[in-house]
Amino acid sequence: MSDIENGLADTRARTPAPAAAISLRGVSLFSGTEAVFADVSISVPPGSTTLVMGPSGSGKSALLKVAAGLIPADTGTVTLLGSQLGTLAKPDERELRRRNGFVFQDAALWQNLTVFQNLALPLQYHGVTENAAEVASRVRAMAGDFGMQRRIDLRPAQLSAGERKMVSFLRAIILDPEVLFLDEPTSFVDHQGAELIIRRLRELKKRGTTMVASTHSAKISSQLADHLVVLDAGGVVAQGAFGDVVHAADRRVKEILSDVLSETASYDTDILDLLDPDG
Repeated sequence: MSDIENGLADTRARTPAPAAAISLRGVSLFSGTEAVFADVSISVPPGSTTLVMGPSGSGKSALLKVAAGLIPADTGTVTLLGSQLGTLAKPDERELRRRNGFVFQDAALWQNLTVFQNLALPLQYHGVTENAAEVASRVRAMAGDFGMQRRIDLRPAQLSAGERKMVSFLRAIILDPEVLFLDEPTSFVDHQGAELIIRRLRELKKRGTTMVASTHSAKISSQLADHLVVLDAGGVVAQGAFGDVVHAADRRVKEILSDVLSETASYDTDILDLLDPDG
């Protein structure tokens, strides 16, 4: 294990696990006078995987960003890893950001930096190590694991959309986060790349990483999900254990999940059979 990994493991071992890794209470977000979502209350247990699903425009991406502290809620309280967002001193806020990662739907890479520099930035910014050789070793090993070693000196504009998404995923996990937010983690990624991402997500789940994801992937749903939150028309219409929500009798929930999951080219037909409103 590298010095970086030892340091991260030691820090995690010293950090007591809160009752809920993420807690939203009465949270609302507005765009002008319109509610993006309103009065949302969600509790995410440590080590669990929670999926957020809903039709386009239901506020899934915004909800993930509020939960991660990337944008502030207009009402309510958000607690992440035991800290209430919006109340932290700058050093504490920076430390909290080190402990979580975010995969953006549009990748959100630094356009003026190479792939190598984008991946090295979290290690350098959070002061995990001052050893340039250790940073380079960590970055190149991770890029190699995901078939990106030949792209490492390119800038984002020289990559495909799927490659940019892969770099966003690698950047989010390079600090071995305790909480990982994923906004459509496999969108634009080819089949081989998606398989690599899902395999790594399974490994992270086994290691106890808390994950919250917005996804259209039935494979992620069937292999990883513990809990499910369904959004519609600016609010939560269902939440609970994944199997309980999938088997729920509510016709609108079944319609939403069926529409979301059937948008993928490859899906788990057993899940879609369960969600068939006429079944």
